[in-house]
Amino acid sequence: MLAKLTICKPKEVGAEDRQRWADAGQATIIWNSPFLHPQFAVLVAEQRPDTRVLIAEDQKGHRAWFAFHRYKGNLARPVGAPISDHQGMIAEPGFSAVTTDVLAEAGIGALPFSAWSEPRPVMEKFSTHVESSHLVDLSQGPDHYFAQQQQQHHKYFKKMRQRARGVLRDYGSAEFVPNVRDHSLLNLLFSWKHQQFKRTGKLDVLRIQWVRALLETAFVSRHPHFQTVLFGYRIGNTWAAAELGLLANGVYHSWIAAYDDTFARVSPGLLLLHGVIEQAPELGITQIDLGRGHDHYKKYYASAYLPLKSGCLVQSGPAAGQRKLIFALCDSFARLPVGKLAGLPGRIDGSLEYIGACHPARFDQFRAFGGAILRTIKGRN
Repeated sequence: MLAKLTICKPKEVGAEDRQRWADAGQATIIWNSPFLHPQFAVLVAEQRPDTRVLIAEDQKGHRAWFAFHRYKGNLARPVGAPISDHQGMIAEPGFSAVTTDVLAEAGIGALPFSAWSEPRPVMEKFSTHVESSHLVDLSQGPDHYFAQQQQQHHKYFKKMRQRARGVLRDYGSAEFVPNVRDHSLLNLLFSWKHQQFKRTGKLDVLRIQWVRALLETAFVSRHPHFQTVLFGYRIGNTWAAAELGLLANGVYHSWIAAYDDTFARVSPGLLLLHGVIEQAPELGITQIDLGRGHDHYKKYYASAYLPLKSGCLVQSGPAAGQRKLIFALCDSFARLPVGKLAGLPGRIDGSLEYIGACHPARFDQFRAFGGAILRTIKGRN
C-alpha cells in the first residue's frame, strides 16, 4: 500500500528526490543506466511537454520513480520511447509496493514497453519477448577485459589487430578522438545515419523534430553526473566514424553510431569502439552498454548480458480496452490457416505502436504510417 503518490513534471522534482532517484538507480546493477537517470527525463521534457514523473512512497518511507509520457485515455509510454534503450521504474531497496499496482493508482491503464528491466518478475506476464543488451565490463580495466575476450575469441581479436595495423599502413595515420565538442562532426554523424536509414528502409527517427532536438540539446547540456559524449575516429585527415552516447555513474551507453562507407572495409566503427575501451579509465567508464540487437560484432565484445523485456502492460480503462481488442484480433488471425499472413496483423500493430511512440500528434502518425506503407511497397519492388 502506498502512503503517497505524486505526478509532476521532471523539473518540479525536488533536489532530495532527484538525489535519491539517482542513488537508487546506481545501487541496483540492472537499473544503473543513463536512460534511467533523472537528468535524462529532464532533457526529454524540454522537447516533450507530455513528460511526467511518478513519485511513489510506501508506508515505511521508501520511494520509487517512473518517468513517462502521458496520453489521452490512460495510455502511457516510458520516457524517451522509442529511443530510450533502457526502461523501468526505479525503486529504493525495501520499496514494498508492486509496480503494476503503483501504475494503476497513477491512472496508467496501458503501457507499451520495449526495454524493461525489474528485479521482480512482475511484468513477465505482460511481456511478449526478451532480448538481451550486450555489456562490456571494464571494472578491472581494459587490459584484463581484452585478455578475457581474446581467450574466447582469439581469431576475431587477432583480425582486429591486423586491421588496425592495416589502416596505419594504407593511410599513414589513425586516431581515436574522445569528447569531441565540434557540431560539424555531430552533423556528419547524422548525415551518415540518414544514409543508413535510407539503405535499410527503416523509419528515419532523426527526421522527427523532437528526437533531433533532444539529441542536439543533450549534446550541449552540462551536468556534473550526466554527460552526452561524442567520440570520433579519424583516418588520415578524414573523419571515418562517430558515436554519440550517454554516460552516467560510470556506465556509457552507445546511442547513435555510424561511419563513412568509404572506409567500410577497415571497420572504423569497431576501431572507434576499441578506442573507447582502451581509454575507458581516463573517460570514467567502468561499463559499456552496446544495446540490444543481433549485430554480429556484439557477441565478441559482450562479457555480460542484461535481459530486457518487450510487451504491453494492460490493466483497465479506455487504452487497456483498446489494446485487449487489438490483441484478441491478432491472436484470432494468427490461428487462421493462411501461412505467413497469419502474423501480418501483429506486425502492423507493432509498426503502429512504434510510429505512435515516435509521433505524439495524430496527424503525424497518419502521415508516418503512409510513409511506412510506401517504404514497404518500394522494398518489395
